[in-house]
Amino acid sequence: MRNGKNFRLVRARIYFALLLAALALIPAACSSKPAPAPAQSARRYHLVGKIVSIDVDHNSLNVDGQEIPGFMAAMTMPYPVRDAKLLASLGPGDEITADVVVTDDGAYLENIVVTKKGAGGGKPTGSSHTPQAGEKVPDFAFLDQDGKRIHLASYRGNVLLLTFIYTRCPFPDFCPLVSKNFAQIYASLKKDPALDSKIRLLSVSFDPAHDTPAVLKQYAATLRKTTGRDPFDRWTFAVVPAKDLSKVADFFGFFYTPENGQITHSMSTTVISPEGTVYKWYEDTAWSPADLLQDAAQFLQQGSERTAGPHTSAVVPTA
Repeated sequence: MRNGKNFRLVRARIYFALLLAALALIPAACSSKPAPAPAQSARRYHLVGKIVSIDVDHNSLNVDGQEIPGFMAAMTMPYPVRDAKLLASLGPGDEITADVVVTDDGAYLENIVVTKKGAGGGKPTGSSHTPQAGEKVPDFAFLDQDGKRIHLASYRGNVLLLTFIYTRCPFPDFCPLVSKNFAQIYASLKKDPALDSKIRLLSVSFDPAHDTPAVLKQYAATLRKTTGRDPFDRWTFAVVPAKDLSKVADFFGFFYTPENGQITHSMSTTVISPEGTVYKWYEDTAWSPADLLQDAAQFLQQGSERTAGPHTSAVVPTA
């Protein structure tokens, strides 16, 4: 009997000790802070604007930006730039695109691309020459995807759509967009054999150090899914020889500046007549495949109806 009483007493003490321990944990649990929430991922918005001024001391750009739908109205405001080295190649008046990166700590700019140099900027490689309608295009020579030397004169008799790219371009709204648009044009032409026989496409790289014929051929192969046809049938990929790069850039009105393993550059797309003259020139990517197809068809129509003028001789297309 005594042993049973002792057992019940020991058991009661154990229960009491456990109860005290549990009660002691309650205040600690109530006072402990919840685990911090994971950091919010950065949000990115595409900015298009013009540099008003540069604050080198504070590593920032004052940009007159266009409206960013769903984020902010058009306004002029300063943006920090974390990579201060980027400021050296920028100047007031430069038209740019960039990514506005928004985090819990604020916002800053990344992936700054100059689309057009302003009067107050640094000296670009290239010039301010603007191709004019009717202007004769020099007979520049390039190296194509097969390692063969080609001349612009070889495209005479066809409307030539010429644009500039470099295969390492990381910005989806620049070289990749132009190549995608050219691929859509090429696919559309397959459905219209009559027009297809009169139009040629030429994508010219301005990165001779990297874009070898083998690289160009591999790059073109990635576009087959969109075109549904051999990209080298009537669409050539070529690179400008390094010694001729400045002359080509000068005529076609684009600039390029190698920096940090990439190339800051503008854009240039030209519709060239069968006589080898400029019919229309686009200095940016604000054109659609339908625009270039319309330009080509319009010129061909003019050529069949008129008998005089810089673009007016009869078109005799060759395959």
